[in-house]
Amino acid sequence: MRYVKQFIGRILLLVAIDQVVKIIISKRFMNQEFSIIGNLISFHPKQNTNLTWGGNFVGILSNIWLALIINILVIVVLLSGYSFYRNKKNNPSMSVNILYISGMTGAICSLIDKIFWGGSLDFIQIYNFFICDIKDCYLTIAECFLLVIGLKHEKEISFKEYIEYCLKKG
Repeated sequence: MRYVKQFIGRILLLVAIDQVVKIIISKRFMNQEFSIIGNLISFHPKQNTNLTWGGNFVGILSNIWLALIINILVIVVLLSGYSFYRNKKNNPSMSVNILYISGMTGAICSLIDKIFWGGSLDFIQIYNFFICDIKDCYLTIAECFLLVIGLKHEKEISFKEYIEYCLKKG
C-alpha cells in the first residue's frame, strides 16, 4: 500500500473539484438548464437517488447497503490491484497511474455521493441518453484505461495471479 500514498494529493484535489461543483450547483443552479454543445451536451441538474448505474434498471442495486458494499469492494480492488501491479512491474506506466487515480477518485466520489447526497447530483446530459456528473467522467476514464491496459498485458498478468497475490497479502 505504500505505493498509493504518492497519489493522495491528486485524488483529494479531484474529489474536491467534484464535490465543490456539486455544492455550487445545488445552491445556485438546480432549476437552470442550458445547452453546452448544441443538442449533444447540455446542463440539466437532477438528483439521482438510484445509488448505482445498475440501480436505474434493477431495483435491488438501489439498496443503500448493497450499493455501499459494492462501492467499498471497488475501492479495495483498486487498492489491491494497483499494489499487485506495482509488485509485478516496479515502475508502472503513466496510463496505469491514470487508471488508478481516476478510478479511486471516482469510487471515493461515489461513496461520498451515497453517504452525503443520498445519490448522485448529475448535471451533464449527453444527448437524450443519460445524465452524469464529473465522478462518472473519472470512472469512464478509468474504465477505458483498464480496457486498454488489460488487453495490452493480458498475456503477462492473469486474474489468477491477482487472486493468489491478494490471498497471500490478506
